[in-house]
Amino acid sequence: MKKLLFLALFLTACAQTPKTSESSKSHELVHHGVSTYVSALPARGIDYSATLTKVAFGSCANQDKPEPLWKDIGAANPDLFLFMGDNIYASHPSQQPIAEQYRKMDLIPEYRAVREKVPFMATWDDHDFGMRDGGADWTGKDNARRDFTNYWIYVRNSIPLEQGGVYHAKIIGPKKKAVQVIMLDTRYFRSPLKEKPGMEGKAMDYIPQDEGTILGQNQWEWLEAQLKRPADVRFIVSSIQLVATDPKFEKWGNFPKERQRFFDLLKKTRAKNVIVLSGDRHLATIAKTDVQNYGPLYDITSSSINRANDYGDTDSHYVGPVYNKENFGVATIDWTKKKVTVEIRGFNNEVVNSVDIKLR
Repeated sequence: MKKLLFLALFLTACAQTPKTSESSKSHELVHHGVSTYVSALPARGIDYSATLTKVAFGSCANQDKPEPLWKDIGAANPDLFLFMGDNIYASHPSQQPIAEQYRKMDLIPEYRAVREKVPFMATWDDHDFGMRDGGADWTGKDNARRDFTNYWIYVRNSIPLEQGGVYHAKIIGPKKKAVQVIMLDTRYFRSPLKEKPGMEGKAMDYIPQDEGTILGQNQWEWLEAQLKRPADVRFIVSSIQLVATDPKFEKWGNFPKERQRFFDLLKKTRAKNVIVLSGDRHLATIAKTDVQNYGPLYDITSSSINRANDYGDTDSHYVGPVYNKENFGVATIDWTKKKVTVEIRGFNNEVVNSVDIKLR
């Protein structure tokens, strides 16, 4: 009898133990009849009590091409990595469904190694949103949001169920060394762009317009509340450039009133030590503007992980050279000297542009 009981318990335990296989590393979730990818990477979680001293950031990584730059990102040994959009490319019919592109992303060994070592935060841009230069009128935005939040599980757990878009924020670090990271959503609510006559459908030569929004009213109200929270350094991630106004591509300058509203909000909330980080452009720049009655504001653009372009780019706000090869950014916080050194780095961690920003 004892032998039979033992055998029964053994067989029951075997039946309940999941088999280990390559497919068990990830799985599909069926949502309203649609399969979506859920990552099971052993990703590093964020320690919200830890003091941040080095934050890396970047954008524009095509999952269908090699991504060797992750080796250099890992070698930089950051405390946190900010993925600023176009984390995958899924705006072309050949790169559908979106969920499959996240699965491909997880198969890139250099990326996997960094995910296991470094905590990530992420927002999206147009290609992981699912439509090139897309905005609020994109009919697939809710499906893209579902896939984004199923991949970036911490985002799904960080935002209210009723919230549209993927904007969210975190405060990391102890008192007097608190770093706030604000991940904006410049896609889900954005009004249609105004194209220069004769350039319709070219995805360039966008011109400023008096009306329209980038963030939408709810996100604006949320952002104001976030800027009123106590923090010693604030990184605001905007997937598109905020300070630069001359390029003919997507930027906050296409909606001048929205751009000015951002500046006015900094003054209203008296938010200090704000540094804007952006991507999208397939180049790297440091831009600076002096906001009246506020002070200097920097926007550091880092793009791309593996989608470099060789076209030229100029803007009256740029400080230092424009870098057109693969790149990522590193922001190093010196809490003793009260400054943030932001660098644009290429392969082998070569520094190609940098700026020191004094903390107030």
